[in-house]
Amino acid sequence: MDWKAFGFRDDPLTTSPIMQSTLALFTGHQEERQVCSHLLMGSNVRLVIEGARGVGTTSFANYLRFSAEAKKLYFTPKTEIKVEQGWRLETLLAAIISNLIRELELTLEKVIIDKRFQAAKALSSHISEAYRSFGVDAFGFGLNYGKQAGVVTQPIIIPSTTLGHHLEDLISLIKENGYSKGVIFQLNNLDIGEIHRQEDMKYLLNALRDYTQMEGSSWLLVGDHGLRKFIAQQVDRLDDIISYEVTINPIPMTDLAEMIDKRIHFYRESENIELPVEKEVFDYLYQITNGRLRYIFGLISRLMSKLYIGDLIAKVTLDIAKPMLTKLGKDRMQRSDVTNSEAELLQILVRLGNATASIVAKQSQKSSQYVGRTFLRLIEKGLVSYKKEGRDKIYSPAIDAIIAYA
Repeated sequence: MDWKAFGFRDDPLTTSPIMQSTLALFTGHQEERQVCSHLLMGSNVRLVIEGARGVGTTSFANYLRFSAEAKKLYFTPKTEIKVEQGWRLETLLAAIISNLIRELELTLEKVIIDKRFQAAKALSSHISEAYRSFGVDAFGFGLNYGKQAGVVTQPIIIPSTTLGHHLEDLISLIKENGYSKGVIFQLNNLDIGEIHRQEDMKYLLNALRDYTQMEGSSWLLVGDHGLRKFIAQQVDRLDDIISYEVTINPIPMTDLAEMIDKRIHFYRESENIELPVEKEVFDYLYQITNGRLRYIFGLISRLMSKLYIGDLIAKVTLDIAKPMLTKLGKDRMQRSDVTNSEAELLQILVRLGNATASIVAKQSQKSSQYVGRTFLRLIEKGLVSYKKEGRDKIYSPAIDAIIAYA
């Protein structure tokens, strides 16, 4: 969509996380920010950040590390590490080193001539080439090598101890160049059940534990609700050394209004420009998405794209938005070939919000086995997700199902 036609130099509804250039747009979580920023004044911090998908956990973590970098306390790469399914410790360390090397080349050019940097870069290039020879992307970004029990696995190219030595060298090099606390690494996608099997995540976090104690390194571990509980129950070696944990809940509606105002002022090209969307539309989406910012801004972007393909209208009102949003959701249902029986259970799940198969079974007068099989098909269609709480699977409807049946 051409936002310049509306007087904005860029998209004010972007769903991209906060970056260095947009730190001023971060809104809310004042208490959590103060506690965590104070914590990062120390060294070798291990911070767990958890929250529902789309609520802003990545932006919160980005805000912390980029703010610390602005004070010259830490160096941190622009992009976080998205931990993929099936990664081994060697894959993760290789991805961390590669990410660090790319950032150093862009921002600290004087380190390029250092032998430690050259050795780490040569190693990183060797690993990348080795992965390509297996027919996969470097470090498994996108594609993967092999399969084991239904989970993709990575070939081991370099032992983890060797990778650890090179990582230590790079951290020392960074500290010598003025970053007194070293480096902050951010690991995303630590979602148990949704992305990673429990046994895989247990292995990876246990294996990573000793490397998180490396002098000059601090770690932000970002995942869905339940990450901290999982670490406490399943990864006791790491549990013992976690510095702090913080849960990111949806910001209140007053903060959402402040965030929108900040975005308008940041992106508009002149003082009299306003966003062509009424406040009531944001309020409505806040309610049906449970305050998940990525979904709020993403849905309005989809709405705007459809509305402004044809004739321009002065402003998107709730009367205009509601039926169009419902149609967007129902179109997705149609494209996914949702059957009548699947739709019936999906509507019950939307009404309940989150539920086990047994609860939905009671509401629908079906068996738990029938509901479980139906939800499995809906998971494959991307309309339902789940997370494990003990032995229970807690199912949740996808945002398209919510707006179709809200």
